[in-house]
Amino acid sequence: MQEKSDGPFRKWAATGLSLLIVLCLTTSEASAETTGRAPRAVDLGTLPGHVFSETVALNNFGEVAGTSHDGQLAASRAVRWDSRGRIKDLGVLPGTKRSVANAINERGTVVGFSYTADLDDSRAVRWEPDGRMIDLGTIPGGISSWAGGITDQGIVIGGARLADRRHRAVKWDRDGRITDLGALPGDSQANTAAVDDNGVVVGTSYVDLANARPVRWDRNGAGALALLPGDTTGSPLCVNDNGVSAGNAYRSDSGPHARRWDGHGRVTELKPPPGGVRSRASAINDRGTVVGSADLADQRTHAVRWSRTGAVMELTALGGPSSAVAINLWGTVAGSAQRDDGRGHAVRWDAAGRITDLGTLPGSTLPSEAVSINDRGTVIGNAYTANGAWHAALWHTDR
Repeated sequence: MQEKSDGPFRKWAATGLSLLIVLCLTTSEASAETTGRAPRAVDLGTLPGHVFSETVALNNFGEVAGTSHDGQLAASRAVRWDSRGRIKDLGVLPGTKRSVANAINERGTVVGFSYTADLDDSRAVRWEPDGRMIDLGTIPGGISSWAGGITDQGIVIGGARLADRRHRAVKWDRDGRITDLGALPGDSQANTAAVDDNGVVVGTSYVDLANARPVRWDRNGAGALALLPGDTTGSPLCVNDNGVSAGNAYRSDSGPHARRWDGHGRVTELKPPPGGVRSRASAINDRGTVVGSADLADQRTHAVRWSRTGAVMELTALGGPSSAVAINLWGTVAGSAQRDDGRGHAVRWDAAGRITDLGTLPGSTLPSEAVSINDRGTVIGNAYTANGAWHAALWHTDR
């Protein structure tokens, strides 16, 4: 699945950041030449009367989930774009004013949350392809909830907040029944990050976030994921359909350090290229390839890819910093890279590590970014229009 999410915390932060801006292989670097002609960016637009929009996930049929915002950010709406780029307002639950989409599955079902002010009054929502909007509710004693991911079978993961403000990791089955996944012994809170199509969930368990432990939930309940000697905390961000997850660990230094956990919870260090000091994992595909970024000796952040055996490859840059955020089944990677002139663009790397600058919206010279890629090679992201509005964008590329 491409629709993995690490919950509303990343999404909430990313939404705010974007809109505040608006108001395996070898360790040598691949060829710097781009691969062919850059695809044309498609402006997915906004709902009528809105000014801003952004993407969050897509499926292999080209359906995209995201959020559309008015100019004052007072009427945000979860939206779905169909494969032809037509936008649909998914609506809000009665008694709330705004909604946010976090994930979409192969059926076109979108999940997220509906709210009025913040996460304290949010409610997890599932929007079906036929237009039905389902309030997923919360756990006993919960004051709010949110949905962050969904499998193709309709299992939804997310979180709930209790009256004492503790967070609980939760899962809804395909019939909408909620389960508190629990926390590791000694912990009182937990967050979900991602779910695979077998229902295996990964996330964090903690008393306080500064001491979060990586956790995996399966049919046997919560189990701790291993940390390497010297690791003080860790958080998986993504999981593939073989139950292999990737994320980051932190030590007493300035971290992070990329890690991969196999289906038994054993951990592997994902090192930066020679001379690098830090590494970050962002995504994993079903073949076990992980992508992310590393801080290298030149003091710049560079996009990297790790093979199943842990061999690291530095992906081609455009002259400035770069980062990889998504990878599809075929090893095609999406991310962002900065040019020599300082402008950041959405980019795609092929399986050999060669880069293609995806550019930005027609008529604009302002930055763009990639968010995800599906197995057909379609890349989604966001870009500034010529007049400075932040819009959802899409690029049709080779897989």
